[in-house]
Amino acid sequence: VLVFPKQNLTAEEQVAFARRFGDLYLFPHGPGIEAHPYVLPINIPSGLGEGRWHSDATFDPVPPAISILAAKELPSRGGETMFANQYVAFESLSKGMQQMLGRLRAVHDGSSHGRAEDKSTHPVVRTHPETQRDALFVNAEFTRKFENMSVKESKGLLEFLTDHAHRPEFCYMHRRAPGDVVMWDNRSVMHRRMSFPASSRRLMHRTQVRPVF
Repeated sequence: VLVFPKQNLTAEEQVAFARRFGDLYLFPHGPGIEAHPYVLPINIPSGLGEGRWHSDATFDPVPPAISILAAKELPSRGGETMFANQYVAFESLSKGMQQMLGRLRAVHDGSSHGRAEDKSTHPVVRTHPETQRDALFVNAEFTRKFENMSVKESKGLLEFLTDHAHRPEFCYMHRRAPGDVVMWDNRSVMHRRMSFPASSRRLMHRTQVRPVF
């Protein structure tokens, strides 16, 4: 996770910054802002409870590699973003659990976004193509079950993993200031938004970068 304080980027500048890291990812479940389809407004309704832990768009066969979020409007308090390191989440498991998970794949879908037909499978443990480190790759928002297992059969282990993945010692909480740009590796980090008061608004602009193969 990288934080660039007080940047106050325009949509054009945010797109140009993201393009430095590769081809841009077009999110399939929502339009971008006018004239900038790769800039997705994340406009959270006031007073909404905290978000669920997730990596972005894991229902896609090729999820984005990098997410970049620019703060536009912020609540008076609350609305922080929590990040969880999935390298250490995996490395802290026992060797026996690591070996078992290395043989599993999981089914992810977009039903939480009203798009259950958007579905893909991914290894439960992904080896990062650049760092060559293994990271846990399941999340409460999009992961439904393990491949070739039923939802009921998957439930216990999946709940254990999604709870384990955000133990406090794996996490960092970022309190944004206006103009902040936060960038993270979607392949090895999960995140969620904290709750904020009903009297406030939270607006972010998100750009994302596709993996380089």
